[in-house]
Amino acid sequence: MQLAVSEGAKFAARMGDQSSASRYQNFYNQLLPKVKSHYNGQFVFETANRQKDGAVIEAFNDGYSGTLFSPLSTEVAGTIKTYNQLFCSTYPINIKDSQNGVPGILYGRYEGDRYGGGNPWVLTTAALAELFYRGARAAIEEQKLPEPAAYKIWTEILSIEESVATTLTLKDFAFKLSAAGDSVMQRLYYHVSGDGFHLAEQIDRNSGSQCSAADLTWSYANVLKALASRAQFYDAMK
Repeated sequence: MQLAVSEGAKFAARMGDQSSASRYQNFYNQLLPKVKSHYNGQFVFETANRQKDGAVIEAFNDGYSGTLFSPLSTEVAGTIKTYNQLFCSTYPINIKDSQNGVPGILYGRYEGDRYGGGNPWVLTTAALAELFYRGARAAIEEQKLPEPAAYKIWTEILSIEESVATTLTLKDFAFKLSAAGDSVMQRLYYHVSGDGFHLAEQIDRNSGSQCSAADLTWSYANVLKALASRAQFYDAMK
C-alpha cells in the first residue's frame, strides 16, 4: 500500500490533478510512521501475533518506495539475519542440505506455520534471492557501501571475515551479495530440477521433495522476478 499511495501521488501530479496528489501524499505521510513501527530494532515484523513472517521479504521487494527499508538498510539486513536463523532451525532439510554442501537456504511462510505440513515455500525462497540481487544492484548504482551498522550485519550474513570486511571494495561486496542470491537459487534448483523444473507450492521440510499445490503461478512469478533482478545487477555492472 505504501508504494501504491506514493506512486499514485506522483501520477496524479503528472496528470495535473493536484488535489488528488495532495490527498494521496497526506495519506502516505500518515501511513509512513505506521510502517516504520514494524521495525522492532532487530527485524521487521508483520503483525504482533505473527512476527516472523516471510511475507515481509516479499513486501521488501514489491512495496519498496525508495525511502524506507531499502535493500541495503539495517532493517532489511537484520530481518534476513533473523529469518535465516528461524528457517535454518525450523526445517531439517536446510540442515541436511548444508551438511551435504548444497549452498543457500530455503524460506517458508512464518514461524509455527502448519498449513500443508508447514514447509519451505518456493516463492518466499525466490523472494529472498531477489532481495539479495536488488541489494547488489543498489550498491553499484548508489556507489557506496551500507552504513556501518547495516554493513556489520551484512558481513555476518555473507560470512565475511572482519579482517576482509575492512578492506572489501564496493564491487567485491556487490558480488558477494549477488553470490548469496545465486546460492539461494542453487538450493532451489537442487530441489526442483528432478521434476523437470516444474514449480510446486512447497518443498517438504524433511525429504526436500516438492509438495502441495502443483505448478503454482506465484512460484514461477517469483523465480522469474529473481532472475530478472539478477540480470539487472549484471547490467548495472557494465
